[in-house]
Amino acid sequence: MTGSETSTVIQAWVATFCDLTAVGRFEVPWHQRRYDWTSENVDDLMADLDEAIAARRHCYFLGTIILVEASPRRPALLTDSGLEPSGSGTAPAGKHQSDCWQINDGQQRLVTLSLICARLLRTLDGGDPERARLARRVLFDVDKVCADDAATSARPNGLTPRLTPPLEDRARYRLLLQGQNVHANGRLTAAWERIDHFVARLARSQSQRFFDFLIRNVEFACLSIPRIVDPNAVFETINCRGKPLEDLDLLRNHLYSYFNDDAEPTRRAAVHARLERTRAQLRDDSRFTDYARCYFQFRYGFLRRSAFYRETRRCIVADSRGRAGALANWVDDLVTDLARPERVELFRIIASPTRGNSFVDAFAVDSGHGDDPRNLSTLLRELRDYTVTQPLVFALLLRYVSTTDAERRRRAAEAIQCRLANLTSFVMRTAFVSPKFEPSQVERELSDAARLLAATERIEAVDIHECLKRCDAQGVLDDATFTTRMETIEMRDARKIKRLLLGIDPAVRADDPAASAGRFIVEHILPKVPRYWRGGWSGFERSAPEMWVHRLGNLALLHREDRKPIDVEQHDFAAKRRASSFTG
Repeated sequence: MTGSETSTVIQAWVATFCDLTAVGRFEVPWHQRRYDWTSENVDDLMADLDEAIAARRHCYFLGTIILVEASPRRPALLTDSGLEPSGSGTAPAGKHQSDCWQINDGQQRLVTLSLICARLLRTLDGGDPERARLARRVLFDVDKVCADDAATSARPNGLTPRLTPPLEDRARYRLLLQGQNVHANGRLTAAWERIDHFVARLARSQSQRFFDFLIRNVEFACLSIPRIVDPNAVFETINCRGKPLEDLDLLRNHLYSYFNDDAEPTRRAAVHARLERTRAQLRDDSRFTDYARCYFQFRYGFLRRSAFYRETRRCIVADSRGRAGALANWVDDLVTDLARPERVELFRIIASPTRGNSFVDAFAVDSGHGDDPRNLSTLLRELRDYTVTQPLVFALLLRYVSTTDAERRRRAAEAIQCRLANLTSFVMRTAFVSPKFEPSQVERELSDAARLLAATERIEAVDIHECLKRCDAQGVLDDATFTTRMETIEMRDARKIKRLLLGIDPAVRADDPAASAGRFIVEHILPKVPRYWRGGWSGFERSAPEMWVHRLGNLALLHREDRKPIDVEQHDFAAKRRASSFTG
C-alpha cells in the first residue's frame, strides 16, 4: 500500500497552546468531573513553566489531549501580527474537521492554562495591546481575526469563552476570564488564587516572557477522534495500559537527560550501570526508592513523599545552576556518590537490621556498648518501622563510616550512640503514647537535621536534642509527663504492646526480642470479656473494670505454647496465675 492509499481513523498532530485554541471551540462532556486540580497541582505547573523559561527550553510538553468531533466544520485560523500561531497545530486535513470539540482528556490542563492566560491578560492589558489582543483570541471565540479587530481589543465582557467547562464551574470560569473577581468557592477559584499570587510577583517584562512561552512553547500531542470511534476506549488505552511510572523511574530519566549530547553515550551508559548496580545491591525496587529518598533528604533536607520526584528534581536543578559546561560532570559525580556501595550497604543495614552484622558489632565495640542490651543492633531494630528517621540515622552512621583514624572513630561512635539512643527513646515514647505515630509531625525536622549533619565536619554542630524538642508535640521528652501518660493510656495494638513489654522484660530481652516477638501473645490478666469479671476479681468496687482492661498494668506476654483453654479466664487472679506462665 502506498503512502497516498494509507488512511487512519484517529488523527494526530502536535500543537502549541495557541495553535490548539485555533482549531475551534471546546467543551467538557457532561459526564466528566468538574475542575479538580489542587492548589499544589497548580503551583507545580507554574513552577515547572518558570523553570523551563529560566532554562531557555525550546518547549514544555504537557501530554496528550484527546478531542472528540462534535460539529463537522473547520474553523478559521487565528493569526496575529508579530505574535502568531505557528500553524503546526492546525488539525491535519482528513475526513473529520470540527468547529467544536469535546475534551475527552485534558480538561484540567486546558482550564488551568486558560486561567494563567487570563491572569496575564490583566497585567498586559493597557500596556501591551499586541499581546493583549492575542490573549483574548486564545481565550474567547472570535470569528473574524485581524490585527485591528475591535472585538479583540475591547474588554472581553461580551465575548464567549472558547472553552466551556462543566456546568458547576461555568459561571465562575467565565467571570474570571472576563476580568472579574469572584469569591473563593471550590477548586477553580482556589487555582485562580494561586495563579494570581504567582503572576502578581512578576515584573512586566517577566509577565511578557511568561506569556510568550505559554502560547508558543507549551506543546501537546493532540488526538482527534471522529464520532464513529468510542473515545472512552481510546482514553482507557492511553491511561490504563502498562505499569505506571514510579517517582524513581522519572528521577532516573531526569538524570539521563544531562547526557543527551552525541558525545555522551558512553557516560550515560555508565550512569545507568551504576544505578542498576545499586538496584541489584538492594534487591528490591521499593527498597531502591526508599534509599534514593533517604539519600536525597540527607543531601537536600525534607522532601515530601507525595512529590518526591518533583521536589528532588528541583533541588538538583537548583544545585546545578552556574556549572555551565561542567554540568554533566557534576551530575556524573552526583550519581557516583549516590551509588557508592558502602553507602548503599549502610542503608541496607539501617532498613533491615540483623544480629551478628560485622559493621554493627564493630560500632558497638567502638561506642563502648558491646555488652549493653541497648546497643546499635537494638536501636536499629526499634527504629526499623519508622522510615521517617532513616535520613538522620544515615547521616549519623555515615560520619562513623567516613572516619578512618581509630581514636576519632571511637569518639564518633560514642557521640553517635548517644544521639541514636535519644532519637530512639523519643520515637518509641511518642509511638507508645500516641494512637498513631504521625511522620508528618517530625519528618521535616529530622530530614533537615540530616542535611545539616551532611554539611558540617562536627557532629556536635547539630543539636539533636533541640531538634527533638521541636518535634515533641506529646511532651514525651519530659520523664514525668511520659510516666503520667503511660499510667493512664489504653493500649490495644498487639504489635505496640509486644514492642513495649519485650523491651522492659530483661529475661525476654536477652533472648533477642525482635526475633522472638512472634513467639508471644498478649494476655489480658483481667479478662476482656465482661462475663468473666464476676467473682474473684476484687479491687474494682470503686471503679468500672472496663477502665483497666487495656491499661499497661493489665497486660502480660504469654508463650504461645503455654496458652491455656479459654475457661481459664473464668478463674480469679490467683488461679489464673497458677494455670499460666506469665513472663512479667
